[in-house]
Amino acid sequence: MDRYRLLRDLMWLAEGNPRYAGTDEEGEQNPTVARLMAEDLLLSYIGDAGVTEVFNEVRGGYPP
Repeated sequence: MDRYRLLRDLMWLAEGNPRYAGTDEEGEQNPTVARLMAEDLLLSYIGDAGVTEVFNEVRGGYPP
C-alpha cells in the first residue's frame, strides 16, 4: 500500500461510507468496524510484521 491509497481509503472511511465497514440499522457506518478497518489500513501501510503482531496483542490478542 502506498501513501496515496492509504489517504484515499482513510478519507473514504472518515466520510462515513458504509461500504465494507458494516452498517447499523439506519444504513450508516458502524463506527467500531470503521475504526478497526482504519487500524488495519495503517498497519498494512507500515508493513512491519513485528509491529502488527504487537499491535494485535494490544488490540485484543487475536492473530493478524
